[in-house]
Amino acid sequence: MNLNEDLIKQFIQETGCNVKIADMLLKFTGGDYDGAKRIIKAVPKDIFAFKAKFATQILGYYGAIFFCYDEKENKIKRLISAVSNEKEIGKIDISSNWRDFEKEVYSYVSDKVIDGLKIEQLNKSVIEKEFIKKTAKILGIGKTVDEELLNNLLVNELYNVFPDTNIAVKLNVDKTDVFELNIGQEGSEPEAEVEKTADTESIRNGTESKLDGVRIEKSLIVLKVEPVLSPVHGVEIKELEFGDEIQVRITDERDIADYLSELLGAKVDNIRVPVFTTIVEVKELEGGNAAVLTQFGPGIMGMFKVLTDARVASGIGTEPERKESALKGLSEINPLFVAGGIVMVFILFLFLIFLSR
Repeated sequence: MNLNEDLIKQFIQETGCNVKIADMLLKFTGGDYDGAKRIIKAVPKDIFAFKAKFATQILGYYGAIFFCYDEKENKIKRLISAVSNEKEIGKIDISSNWRDFEKEVYSYVSDKVIDGLKIEQLNKSVIEKEFIKKTAKILGIGKTVDEELLNNLLVNELYNVFPDTNIAVKLNVDKTDVFELNIGQEGSEPEAEVEKTADTESIRNGTESKLDGVRIEKSLIVLKVEPVLSPVHGVEIKELEFGDEIQVRITDERDIADYLSELLGAKVDNIRVPVFTTIVEVKELEGGNAAVLTQFGPGIMGMFKVLTDARVASGIGTEPERKESALKGLSEINPLFVAGGIVMVFILFLFLIFLSR
């Protein structure tokens, strides 16, 4: 299927994905532009956009900091901060959207007098492994954002940079996803500013935020599924390998799962029906269970847990089954066809003898 380059370019601009992802999703959906966007929008919001501003009581420093914590990759991205002796920095609104907040911080750094040394020290402190480790314990999908713990964490880091008796902090956290984070990022000014205001190599290693295509391709959306059990003719889960096919039913109740079920032929007349999916990984767990990850299409995964000795309907079949099937096929040949074949050979033989005279 050939896709219009302008369509792909528009999709990239609106979603923030790269060319490869855009091309794959549009092909996967059969050119359904809105459907492909629905898949992108359903990607989990596992990136936390951290916005904060602070003031030191004795030293008279004022500052603002913005960074994103990517839970899946466990790293800091899109880091930029501003430090100054001017109170004007306090006008930056932490309640605004994270993208607007980031732009405000960048604008301040570009137009006002800043303390480059303090900014460098602060940025280095934030990308340290210890800070990331502590952040990971507070932020996470399914967790309630505890702003008090985050406040204490940031204050402790600020004391390392600003030896003061009292540091006041205001902060706020938004949630976003890797695609939204990437919209308009290529060559963006905020990223360029990060390289100006902090140790370049450290920031590149700790806050690189270009789309990791491999990670995204593997798990855009993970659907809840259940395998189709086949106690007699099925294959044991523990015998399955990467690339094998099994049958599953999509049990996920989300709206995007409904759309994908229709797209994959896993839904007929509002009823979820079995569909084949490809094994990506079978991981044995404690208690005789196994976690199974499968793939329906680019970035569209399925996941379920089952006993390792459970037999599931598969597209491969066991060796005994294949032999049995072959023997059964031979035994089902009609004897009349065999007899007819012998007669035809005999007649052909006599005809050849007649011609040779």
